[in-house]
Order: sequence, then C-alpha cells, then structure tokens
Amino acid sequence: MSGVRRAMLEMGLATCCVLCDAPDEAGSNRCRECIATHKGVRERVSELPAQSLVSQWSKELFQMLARPSAYEHDDTHGEWMTAYAQLLHGQSKKPRATTQEDVAAAFEAARQKKRMNTLREMANQSKWKDSEPTEKELQDLSQELPTDIVDKSGIRTVPSKEITQVDRSERPGEDHELTARVQASASNQDTPDDLKDLMVDLKVGEKRAERKQWKDIVDDVGELFD
Repeated sequence: MSGVRRAMLEMGLATCCVLCDAPDEAGSNRCRECIATHKGVRERVSELPAQSLVSQWSKELFQMLARPSAYEHDDTHGEWMTAYAQLLHGQSKKPRATTQEDVAAAFEAARQKKRMNTLREMANQSKWKDSEPTEKELQDLSQELPTDIVDKSGIRTVPSKEITQVDRSERPGEDHELTARVQASASNQDTPDDLKDLMVDLKVGEKRAERKQWKDIVDDVGELFD
C-alpha cells in the first residue's frame, strides 16, 4: 500500500493514497501520473459553471473524500465514509504504510459499528417498552397529573373578527447554504488562496451534513409520536 503523498493531501485526496495498491515509493511514475491526473480533474471542475449539477456533484464528491468523518451518518455512503475515516485516522498514528489488512479491518469495523439513535435509545429505557402499564400504575400516574389545566380546545376563532395579513414579502427565508458559505469565507481569510476555495467547500459540506443529521433526529421524533 502506498503512503499519503503531500500533493494529494493538499488536494484533499489522501483517501486515494491509503487505498492505492502501488508500492510505497515517493516520486514513482505512478504517483506522479496520479497527482497530475487529479490536479487536472480539479482544474476542470473549477472551470465548470457553479450552478451545473456536474459541478455540484463533483465538489460534493471531493468533500466526502477530504472529510469522510463528516459523512459517516450518510444513509448511502456512511459505511464507506466510516472506513475511509478510520484509515485516514490511522495514518496519523502509524509510521508504516497502510496494508490490505488495514483496509479490510477498517471496512469490517465500519460494518460492525452500531449506529446510535439517541432518541430511540432513550425511549428503549422505558420500563413499559415491552408491556403496557398495569391499572394501578395508570392510576398512580394519573394522580401525578396537574389538575389546574384549562381546556381551551373548544374555543373557536371569531368569524367576524378581521385578521390582519402579515407581509412576508421581505422574509423569503434563510438560505442555509449561503449563510454557511459566508461564514466559512470569513473564517478562512488567512488561508492561502490556492486552498481557500477547498476549505470553504469543505466547511459548507460539513454544515450540510450537520443539517441532514438534525433533520434525521427530527424525523425520528416524529416517528416516536406517530
């Protein structure tokens, strides 16, 4: 297995190195050809229109390879991202090159890793998760409920009362993608120009992944109440 080359690391493609089956020989023809090819691909992607699907897909792919740990929860690619993250993490601890056994072990660990669902784990701690509470338990619980609650569910809206319409023309909603990009640009002002766009894209990708993770949690809450 090949070691991580600095040029590939700077392009955010260290994952390719840890999966490469070439001998660990820095400066070899294969390394030079690989670096040149990936550099050319990145340049071609940067020339694509920002709004094109190919450009967006390519940048997301680069983000996933550069920061696989940020995509471990992904429903489709999570298992692979977990394995990639473990391989990259191992590079910082092991002076030797990654072996085929390391790759196999990383993927096996990713398959065995239990996906934690915090809300579901909390719900499973209920002593009534397998059986309903008894009549006595229900009575005891009902006695603990507050008695000063006023039921207003039957109150209707007065039809004759005029409801002022709210002007929402100046509130189109928050553009999460734009907000994340602005914040990432501000935090990377001191980053070298040749890496600034990459770091901004990586940060935006992380924010996108965090929003998806939060959406999954909200969906799980909905399932608990359904």
